[in-house]
Amino acid sequence: MKKYFVLLVAITLQATLHAQSNWAPLVSIEESIHLTDISPSYNYLNLSVPAANSGIRLGAHYVHDHQLSAEITLGVVGIGTPGSFSSKIVPVECVGHYNLIDGMELPILSKFNLDAGIGSGLAETDNGRFSFSEHFVIGASAELPSAVPFGTLIIGTRYTLFVDDYLDGAVVSGTSNDATLRFFTALRLDGTSKKLTKALTEAEATAKQLKTNLADSQKTSTEKIAKVEKEKTALLAERTALEDELDALKASQTQSQKDTTETNNAPTESKQFHVVIGSFPSQEMAENYAQSIESTTSIVNVSELNTYRVVLSMHNELNDALSALEEARKRTSKAWIAVQ
Repeated sequence: MKKYFVLLVAITLQATLHAQSNWAPLVSIEESIHLTDISPSYNYLNLSVPAANSGIRLGAHYVHDHQLSAEITLGVVGIGTPGSFSSKIVPVECVGHYNLIDGMELPILSKFNLDAGIGSGLAETDNGRFSFSEHFVIGASAELPSAVPFGTLIIGTRYTLFVDDYLDGAVVSGTSNDATLRFFTALRLDGTSKKLTKALTEAEATAKQLKTNLADSQKTSTEKIAKVEKEKTALLAERTALEDELDALKASQTQSQKDTTETNNAPTESKQFHVVIGSFPSQEMAENYAQSIESTTSIVNVSELNTYRVVLSMHNELNDALSALEEARKRTSKAWIAVQ
């Protein structure tokens, strides 16, 4: 039994070297009911009864993660019935905890543990002689982190079964080994103020939220900038087309006036009429627009106007151009005729 106890302690110490965890001081007070060959007294109005069965325990509590933890403690446990026997046991225990509510958010409890472990206690056998008595421990405990400002309150109960039958000072043949049912209240000193921990948690949550809001704001700003740039490009193209159309109309009017003043026998300069469905400040924009038209088009560079026209058709006669213009305006209401 001692070998198993030493092995469990060694495993617990080894686990602390490979986990992000921490130790904390632990103090516990206990009240026991002995389950031995001598019947216990439940007359707690007689203060000698709770005094004979009281105990205290000191040690260290180890947290591996939110689900697994353990403790190693040394204490003094009293068992007795006034007028029959009274005994003090000095046990060393190693108890592991398994949290049954891992991942659950409860308003009061942070953990509800199943407890199991082993220990060895120095106890009086008879006539002032002492010996070690090993024991097994099973039980349950609940952790209340908000009950005290500087630590965690732990309450619970444990059943302890000893391997010996002499703890009550009487060995009765054919009876079971001695045992105790312990009720305890413990305080684990976590070392950090609950208010500070809460403030740090809230600060981390606020910082995370601000970071998310900043990312969303940057994304929204980027989208707005892209939208404005797109609208700016479209307006620039529309402005260029309108300026080009206006210049072409002015040129056409000037040419008409010039033609009327020329003599009839003067040689006539041949003209070409272009049905234009778009005018853009760059060749790339003109080509992109031309690709979206389901008809054959031409790109004409008008260098003096620094523009690129998307021409749907070219005609030598104005009447033909006007007929084609009517068809072109079924595609876009901004189609017009340019004279080359």
